[in-house]
Amino acid sequence: MKVSIFGKQECDACKAALEKITYFSEKWGKRDTTAIGFIDMDTVDGLAEGAYRDVFDVPTVIFEDGSKELVRWVKKVPTSEEFKTYFFREAANEQTPDKGIH
Repeated sequence: MKVSIFGKQECDACKAALEKITYFSEKWGKRDTTAIGFIDMDTVDGLAEGAYRDVFDVPTVIFEDGSKELVRWVKKVPTSEEFKTYFFREAANEQTPDKGIH
């Protein structure tokens, strides 16, 4: 799984999103299977990536499985309960066949 956090260095909510997701990925034993990245929207590269991914506000938090976007939070730091499901989605998918309902 991949988590992208689009933010700015001076944004407290952006820093909180990164810290929270990093903390819970370690707490839940998902750090080794989760790539967490911070994309700085104050840089040219960050702006380009944001434009490519339709990100216009910070913080924006995107959870992806492969190249498929699972969920996105815009201008909000998600609660651990909101994103917990996505950390454990892989285990649930391995135990039950995918019926095409998400």
